[in-house]
Amino acid sequence: MLVANENSQLVMANKARVGSEYTCPTCHQPVRLRHGKKMVAHFAHLPGADCVMNEGETAEHLLGKQQLFDWLVLHNLAPGLEVYLPQINQRPDILFNNGGVQTAIEFQCSPLSVQRLRERNGGYRQLEIIPVWVLGKPYRRRLSRAKIAQFTQVFGGQPAILYWNTQQARFEYQQGYYYCSFSKKRLTAERIIRRQSLALSRPNVRQAAISHLVFSSNVALSCCPLVCHDTVPSWPVTNSELIYWRIAVVLYLGRQPLFAMWKASTWQHLLTQLGQPFWLDFTCLDNGLNQSAISCLTTDLQRAGVIKKYSDHLVLCRHPKWFNSLEAKLAAITDYYSAMA
Repeated sequence: MLVANENSQLVMANKARVGSEYTCPTCHQPVRLRHGKKMVAHFAHLPGADCVMNEGETAEHLLGKQQLFDWLVLHNLAPGLEVYLPQINQRPDILFNNGGVQTAIEFQCSPLSVQRLRERNGGYRQLEIIPVWVLGKPYRRRLSRAKIAQFTQVFGGQPAILYWNTQQARFEYQQGYYYCSFSKKRLTAERIIRRQSLALSRPNVRQAAISHLVFSSNVALSCCPLVCHDTVPSWPVTNSELIYWRIAVVLYLGRQPLFAMWKASTWQHLLTQLGQPFWLDFTCLDNGLNQSAISCLTTDLQRAGVIKKYSDHLVLCRHPKWFNSLEAKLAAITDYYSAMA
């Protein structure tokens, strides 16, 4: 930790004096001043101390926390460093007032479970404090879909992962997670559909989430209707490729009688429920990002004439067409886009 008490006064480690006696502001037990070439100056509990602050901190975490504090001071935001919140037994790395809103910054450099993250966010929200999670170098590696969702936050109206670069002492926003199923490259719609169709023709464990629907319908995933394909890059919202959820919705519609009707709110609820095996857990957001996927699929179904909107209702006007074989589908894709050229 970076602050301790000296004679009832808070002292930052980078201004502390060797030989003086310091205590933890939280548990009031003695702490030692430590500093060296590899780590910034900090305080550490004695062995066996029982305190919420007695957690191992990496050199990067200590350095990043100090840099973030200095950055906020530079921008006149009057931050508090390691302020203990006894009501929830939590101590954010930094606490400051942002336009009248209390904001907690957590610089995360070690593994953190979804459950623990949810608990800590819940504690802050009890006190009407906005938590902001800033990731360190260990999270720079390729993140899984689950980890992306876990730390997704919204900045400027757009989803992003927020990092702090300790080498350059600056924030960095990662927003490059938009992609289509089975394709992270920017391709034409025709190439995306062809790539997705070929990928669906190969055995894949990620199909398990909809295997019961496929088996009961006696269809091949690769022969799915064209409307199933997601050709517009989107932020990850499902635990496997987005096309699996879209196929599950189309399979459901194929079992409904023509002219089945849903209110707009019922339709939203239906597609949300059909996505329960698929949706990722957006732990840092009050509302996930699945509504964007639902809106996009709804628009695609309307353009394909599968559903039509009448007043405040959506009506099933035709069943999406499945192809008899992958070869027939690939030929149809070629013909369709050749006619558009």
